[in-house]
Amino acid sequence: MGRSADLTAHGDDADDAALASVVCENCLEVREALDREPLALSVVSLYRKPSPLRDALTRYKGRDDEDDPFDPACVEVVRSMLGRYLLDHGDTLVELSDGIDGIVVVPSTDRTPPHPLEDLIDSLDLELPRWPMLARGTGELGFRKPNRNGYQVGMDREPSRILLVDDVYTTGSRLNSAASALGRNGHETVAALVLARRINTDYAAEAMELWALATAEPFDWRTSPRSVAS
Repeated sequence: MGRSADLTAHGDDADDAALASVVCENCLEVREALDREPLALSVVSLYRKPSPLRDALTRYKGRDDEDDPFDPACVEVVRSMLGRYLLDHGDTLVELSDGIDGIVVVPSTDRTPPHPLEDLIDSLDLELPRWPMLARGTGELGFRKPNRNGYQVGMDREPSRILLVDDVYTTGSRLNSAASALGRNGHETVAALVLARRINTDYAAEAMELWALATAEPFDWRTSPRSVAS
């Protein structure tokens, strides 16, 4: 979560500047870099470092270091999270989105494809098809660096209504860059689902307030996940 931008209104730009002053920095970066509105998010949970959820969402993929090796037990944790959300809330998400044609996973920034989430989704035997529609592009992607050329569409399909899925959302650079690539190729991202939103509670007082509000009540699968349409 970025701090709100500190902008000064000048003449006819007053309304735009007033609106921008209550929008997080990450959203403003997406607008500027991608010339589109940031996606609305369906979020299963939140995490901060350190936490067991952070470890599961890192180690189900594994890293080339001793701190976060691949752990097959974490694969089952992540698969269970995704499956339980779709079982309990998938119909609501489809209804809110006014229909979904297929699921697309956001490719990893650097990891060789396929993304581990693709295998997990396939193992759930869902009614919706999963399409390997996106590939990594030539543009630089990173923390707070959305890029129009970050991804490219490598699969020919008629214009479709897409559920875009990723495991972790930090600043939205990857997710929104993926939606941008889909949109330029005639597809509409009607919903975006992430397993966890990372909150850096040391960044700003607003982030700590959000964390405190979100953790004030125990997690409940009936009510805690947030389902919205873009």
